[in-house]
Amino acid sequence: MISGGSGLLGHKLVQNGLKKGHEIYSIYNEHPIDNERYIQLNLTDPNKVFKLVSKLKPEVVIHTAAYTNVDSCEMDRETAWNVNAKATKHLALASADTKSHFIYVSTDYLFDGKKGLYEEDDISSPINYYGYTKFRGEEFVKANTFEWCITRPSVIYGWGFKHKLNFATWLIDNLSKMKEVKILADQFVSPTLNTNLSDILLEIAERNTTGILHTAGASRVSRLDFAQKLSETFNLNTNLIKPTKMTKILWKAKRPRDSSLNINKTKALLKVKPLTIDLALDKMREEMTIIDRHRTTR
Repeated sequence: MISGGSGLLGHKLVQNGLKKGHEIYSIYNEHPIDNERYIQLNLTDPNKVFKLVSKLKPEVVIHTAAYTNVDSCEMDRETAWNVNAKATKHLALASADTKSHFIYVSTDYLFDGKKGLYEEDDISSPINYYGYTKFRGEEFVKANTFEWCITRPSVIYGWGFKHKLNFATWLIDNLSKMKEVKILADQFVSPTLNTNLSDILLEIAERNTTGILHTAGASRVSRLDFAQKLSETFNLNTNLIKPTKMTKILWKAKRPRDSSLNINKTKALLKVKPLTIDLALDKMREEMTIIDRHRTTR
């Protein structure tokens, strides 16, 4: 059972899981999908959560659903808490009742960004409310599930449904329209391709892996480096990318300067390896070719 089934990661998990022959049911809230495997559910309603999980009795629950707009979380703390923390607790308790293996997709924004290349046992110290709610979600998972694995990606990107752009698709969209974009030169992350992350999560599910794993991409890069590499990979105009600094951006919420993640534990433990930024962008470009070919033949 996968929550957030219409999201960037959840949708890819459903696709790849079905290809591997798994029986999958996917939960969505706002964006309906015409497929019997997709079930609408408000995760903030504990009674409905318990009822559905009890009915499906999933061997594994992969919880990807989240309220991820960092500034919106800062301004609407009630919604952020209900979706990222409270709903996680509801799903964790329901999963414990059916003895399901619970996999929680957390975030690099648990960290304050002062050091970078964080390891799994580094102390969490979020500097914004989004990071705090995800941190509390982790605590609820540890306290309330039968067996658990907490995974932490960073800046998930890739092809998904058109209702929501991510950093990579937003960049492609703007550069394709010859629009200038301002990109941070002094914020460092570990960009994570949704396809690669979904394969990692499926292996964790298949092997009943437990504990905390950093499942981000294998490259620590600045946002500017990421944008330039993406522009080059997709043959877009790199000159449209203008560097800027974090102090120039008027955010509602603070951002960590360097929330990159150390993925050595994941590399040692799993067969599916986190991809470097170059390999991941090449894969994303290949996927675009497949998407375009599919559209042409329809």
